[in-house]
Amino acid sequence: MELDEFRARVRRAFGEDLHRASPATVRDFLDNLQPDIPRAASIDNPFIVNEAARTYEEVMRTFFLRVLEMPSPEAIQMLWAVAFDLSYAIIESHDADRIGYLFRGLEEPTQ
Repeated sequence: MELDEFRARVRRAFGEDLHRASPATVRDFLDNLQPDIPRAASIDNPFIVNEAARTYEEVMRTFFLRVLEMPSPEAIQMLWAVAFDLSYAIIESHDADRIGYLFRGLEEPTQ
């Protein structure tokens, strides 16, 4: 997908200032966008997970190394989508920690 189309889809989904972005809407948008987002791998250049990698850090290093080799427009889309996803995942986690105490003790006891 061209970079201008990517920008237009983001703005259609979230508004010009992204005011409609929330953890849920971001997840839905990225799930629907998945087939169109450039990939760091292809049939000619498969992404091989280093099975010796023992940490998430090692896997992410491999991902970012592969993105470095992508053409700029594709890399921008890939990195923007990953950053947007991670940012809203952090927001969701922070919100859960911040208000989670309100729901403690409401679970039904297990027997």
